[in-house]
Amino acid sequence: MVKINQNFVSLHFQIMYRMKKIVKLCSVLSVVVLMLASCTSQKNLVYFQNDELDGKVPDEQVYTYPDGQSNASPEYKLQHHDMLYVQIVSTVDEEATRLFSGASTNNNNYAQTSETGIYFNSYEVDDKGNISLPVIGEVSVLGMTIDQASEAIRKKAEEYSKGVIVTCRMVTFKIKVTGEVNRPGIYTFYQPSVNVFDALITAGDLTYDGNRSKVRVVRKNANEDLVYTLDIRKTSVLRDPHYYLRPGDIVYVEPNKNTKTLTAVNRPLSTIGSIASILTAFATLVLTIHNLNKK
Repeated sequence: MVKINQNFVSLHFQIMYRMKKIVKLCSVLSVVVLMLASCTSQKNLVYFQNDELDGKVPDEQVYTYPDGQSNASPEYKLQHHDMLYVQIVSTVDEEATRLFSGASTNNNNYAQTSETGIYFNSYEVDDKGNISLPVIGEVSVLGMTIDQASEAIRKKAEEYSKGVIVTCRMVTFKIKVTGEVNRPGIYTFYQPSVNVFDALITAGDLTYDGNRSKVRVVRKNANEDLVYTLDIRKTSVLRDPHYYLRPGDIVYVEPNKNTKTLTAVNRPLSTIGSIASILTAFATLVLTIHNLNKK
């Protein structure tokens, strides 16, 4: 009987000793897992890093353009088959305003404010570079900016009525954004110039897995397809000639292989860490109960 008790006590101490080992091992394992799970390079996630400062972002960055260069955003110039929304209003003649608008609108507010209504009340730049408007007829707008086209239309409308105000908007300035962004889709812009950040922000910015060093811009021209690559982590992207987009461009954000790998590793590591934490808590509880029983 005494021998059995001695064996039991010996087994008990062996179990307690091993439990302490498990607590230490699980504690170390939890710390290692947490370190590995949080090991993501910040350099791959930060925008506007300075190319010359090894990726660092100083408080102030200044780049002065050489003579003959400019950082002004280029205004889009109208091309064949662009759709242009035109609203002509005479401040002195309501009847002229109605005629300029065309019979199709019928003073329908929906037709003038909804995207579909605006599209159907827009005018296409034909193969000759003209748009054909009610009353005033054809106006040449090919190669003009939106402001220049508005002024050309105003001058033509002034031949029929005084006090004319012209509003023009691009209807076909659509950009497709896809890949590792939060809201992929087709977005319409009514401003005269659109840059890559306009498109990405409208699409909800890049996901955590988006590769900020390889943002593709796909552009279809009449006789060629072009693909440009932008590194939006770098401040120099602001000076890239392809920073500004054109109607019909596709912006594609490819996945970041390193981040994807880390994500794939982090998930099982997180599970292991959780199990280790549970084991640590259980072993600590057993040791605490044992120590209380000894007192």
